[in-house]
Amino acid sequence: MKKIILCLFISQGLFCQNNSMIKEAELFGISEARLKYLNKVMHSFVDNGKISCIQTAIMRRGKLVHFDTYGFKDIKSKLKLKSDDIFRIYSMTKPIVSVALMTLFEEGKFQLYDPIDKYIPELKKMKVYDNGRFVDAKNKIKIIDLLRHTSGLGYFSNNVDQAVDSLYNEIDFKNILDNNEFISKIKNIPLNFDPGTDWKYGLSTNVIGYLIEVLSGMGLDEYLEWKIFKPLNMKDTSFEVPIENYKRLVTEYTLTKQRKLKPIDQTESSRFTKKVTHFSGGGGLVSTMDDYLIFSQMLLNNGSYKNNRILSPKTIQMMTSDHLNYIFDKEDNELLIKGTSFGLGFAVTTDVSETNLLGSKDVFGWGGAAGTFFRIDPKENLIFIMMIQIKPYKQLQIREYFQNMVYQSLTE
Repeated sequence: MKKIILCLFISQGLFCQNNSMIKEAELFGISEARLKYLNKVMHSFVDNGKISCIQTAIMRRGKLVHFDTYGFKDIKSKLKLKSDDIFRIYSMTKPIVSVALMTLFEEGKFQLYDPIDKYIPELKKMKVYDNGRFVDAKNKIKIIDLLRHTSGLGYFSNNVDQAVDSLYNEIDFKNILDNNEFISKIKNIPLNFDPGTDWKYGLSTNVIGYLIEVLSGMGLDEYLEWKIFKPLNMKDTSFEVPIENYKRLVTEYTLTKQRKLKPIDQTESSRFTKKVTHFSGGGGLVSTMDDYLIFSQMLLNNGSYKNNRILSPKTIQMMTSDHLNYIFDKEDNELLIKGTSFGLGFAVTTDVSETNLLGSKDVFGWGGAAGTFFRIDPKENLIFIMMIQIKPYKQLQIREYFQNMVYQSLTE
């Protein structure tokens, strides 16, 4: 069999992976045969023209036991995907920004139940949508509401019948100059419900990004670099792709009605290769598999990696606990599948039997709008990450396939 060498830089060490990695996986309770089948199924999504490329990784007990790169970074130019190529991670930005906020919490800059208007006065007098009327909110938005998405803030919507979310469609988010302007744009949009009474995925983490700027006196990009990226050596995670890395940015695609892949974001026209001044805490980062593995291992290590402590174990424990169990019935929320709840920046599995997926209780993680996906399983000492670039991704069910095959590869 032809020897294939994939070199992956992880923090201070260089891991050169070859076909022996699969055999080595057996030592860490991972089936060699099942990993080969996982590769076969994941590759089939590329071979059948459903996605352009895919990158998958599994770490167990601190060891990289699976890493696979397949397909084309750009189909037209036939550029093959490389192990260090750069992906738009969109909402996988949110866990990073939530962690950054909690570093300020540990410095005593705020308390979780502080009202947000203590630091951002523009959000003091919020309205709430109530049966066709906009009325004064009974509750203030608290910082914890932003972290767990119980603030009432929404997102843009394709459904014009959604009275509040449709108002976000009137804002040109792509041309917002900075986070100050972002706050000025959303401050007059009513909330979907009284803060702390329900859950709705939305712009809460974008507000957190601005809150970090207010509390730290730094730009969000500078703060993330100082507190997270530099200590962890996440050298390719940023809001803007530097010119020397343009060739590493993966093209983003969509599937046409004819089921053909069509590029929708390419290097030469991408906002990620332009000068960025609006640092979106909710979805503005690009990253690599290498970098996100490091970030995930830090979380699995209860806040530290390579002698660099980002957060305390108790803070990680709080962030990855269920924070919705006393608030509402979660079954009506489409992003929170049955058996899943939300912590402070992460989805958290609360009942495996209800998810209809293989897994464990207390698994946590999130995903991005172009299909990127990560999960961390403390019980199994396991991390698994998938990187793809397609919108929309849900109809593929590729995340579900990947997660199930990761877990059925475990032998102990």
